Amino acid sequence: MKIHSSGSVQALRHRLLCPVLVLLAVACSTAHADEAQFKDRFVFDVGTYFMGSETTIRADALNGIDLGSRFRAEDVFGLKDETVFRLEGAWRFKPRHGVRFMYFDSSRTHTAALDRDIEFGDETFPIGVSATLDFDFTVAELAYRYSLVQRDGFELDASAGIHNIDFGMSVSARLSSPAGGGQYDADESASTNAPLPVVGLGLNWQLARNLYLLAHGQYFQVKADGLDGRLTDLQAGLLWQFSKRVGVGASYNRFMLDVSAGDDDSFRGELNWTYSGPQLFLRGVF
Repeated sequence: MKIHSSGSVQALRHRLLCPVLVLLAVACSTAHADEAQFKDRFVFDVGTYFMGSETTIRADALNGIDLGSRFRAEDVFGLKDETVFRLEGAWRFKPRHGVRFMYFDSSRTHTAALDRDIEFGDETFPIGVSATLDFDFTVAELAYRYSLVQRDGFELDASAGIHNIDFGMSVSARLSSPAGGGQYDADESASTNAPLPVVGLGLNWQLARNLYLLAHGQYFQVKADGLDGRLTDLQAGLLWQFSKRVGVGASYNRFMLDVSAGDDDSFRGELNWTYSGPQLFLRGVF
């Protein structure tokens, strides 16, 4: 790690997600079956992720012993939920062996008058000042999968891989100098690039002729050398494979990251980040 000195949306999610789930359940009786669901060599999912975030951060001073202010970015700066592009896929290079990947990124910027003093890194942003928050992140995953169980209409796999989070947050404002010394621009940023190993389980279960339940869960925890971190990633959804090569689906994903660092020369503080929401996706099979 390193440091460099919703109500309407929820309603939209439900309006979009519920009809798709109903459509999947009704259409499965008339669509064409996928004849080789567990033998496909390449699978690609392209989707829209209706994502809500809860981001709590504390960035301590590096040039001293002062603790930073712990604050929730969505409350202090009014960050809103968003819709992002998301890409997932898998390559089955042998009947029981394969790799999985996932990628999405996002950036948000918002300016707000602070309702409290904020100590962020080596800067202090006083109450009432108009401050701008820039929030950027990229999430990518690459994992090896081994199929533990393969039966007609059912597959259970275990996975191990890397979940990389490239996260950045900066706060900027124009402040008055002490003793009437004019004004100056204050800009402080915190960032982390955390490639965390994860292990998990995945499920692919044929509920009807061409309707599938998809689910996976991943977990990682470490506590050593001043770093205390925990990651949980859960996802479940339904896939309607209406033809041999194309399907549509809906899923729900919840991701939780808790990291604190106390002895690192470039970062001191904590990050608690949760994102969750429904996803609609189009699947291609090759």
